[in-house]
Amino acid sequence: MRKSIGIALFLLLLLPANFVYAEDASVLLQKYGYSVGDPVVEGEKLALLENEYRETARTVNNQTMLSVAYDLAGRYYERGLIERDSAIYALGDSLQLIQLKMDENIESDVATIMALDAEYRSVEGELRRQREARDKWLIQAKADYDMPTADIESNKKRLDRLSRDVDQQKAKYERALSYPELGTVNGFRSPLEIPATLTSPFGERLDPITRDEISFHRGVDLSAPIGTAVLAAFNGEVEAAGESEELGFYVILNHGSGIQTLYGHLDSFQVEEGRRVEQYEAIAKSGNTGSRTTGPHLHFGLYINGKAVDPAKLIF
Repeated sequence: MRKSIGIALFLLLLLPANFVYAEDASVLLQKYGYSVGDPVVEGEKLALLENEYRETARTVNNQTMLSVAYDLAGRYYERGLIERDSAIYALGDSLQLIQLKMDENIESDVATIMALDAEYRSVEGELRRQREARDKWLIQAKADYDMPTADIESNKKRLDRLSRDVDQQKAKYERALSYPELGTVNGFRSPLEIPATLTSPFGERLDPITRDEISFHRGVDLSAPIGTAVLAAFNGEVEAAGESEELGFYVILNHGSGIQTLYGHLDSFQVEEGRRVEQYEAIAKSGNTGSRTTGPHLHFGLYINGKAVDPAKLIF
């Protein structure tokens, strides 16, 4: 036991003094109330959906093959019905002809009348037997060859729906596996080389420029003398670095999973679009540029899926 403790302490001593366990984007998203996927849970859901899809696909394939067989059987049924009804129609026609002869020979001798009567009864009996046989055959044929097409169409629609569900769940599972590593989220220091001091909060405020209307501040203002090093809030990539009329010089970092940070009113920036940066790496110098400033400071914005959220929750 003492030996294990000693090894653990030795390993801890080997770590840098400033070592902090790196956290991924899911930690920040949860901090701001966004739901994140558990890879195990999302994987289990995906497995269930994929199994249901395979079973339904097997059913649809079987029903499709049966449908072809039923179609062939249906043609046989039609031919059988035509043959039976044709024979019945022919017997009916013969019966009418015999009846006509009987009417014409009503004055004939007894032997002729008896012969016609016997022929009539024979054809009538055969007609009755053919009709009875047709009815029995029809009942059996319908039972054998009627295809439940409603079930096929229902299962095809179900398969289409499952295909979409599987694709959506696969995307959730892949997102749950691929949250990028941000660095320190809990215990975040400051986007400046100096401790952060709030001078203007996030949200509605009296506009500091016009001072006659309420405006919405999509970030926080942090006190910073001109030339203070501005640091990347998290690991990420430079999405934009340029100048605008209101923000002056600015930098936007993309941290993945829909997370972006904005640094405005800079005196200068030292990164270019597409460059990878590490958390707390110097990316610019604070300043007082742009029309929407009343003095030296850093405007720091945090966006999730394009929506501004309060960075103070992260900093203070």
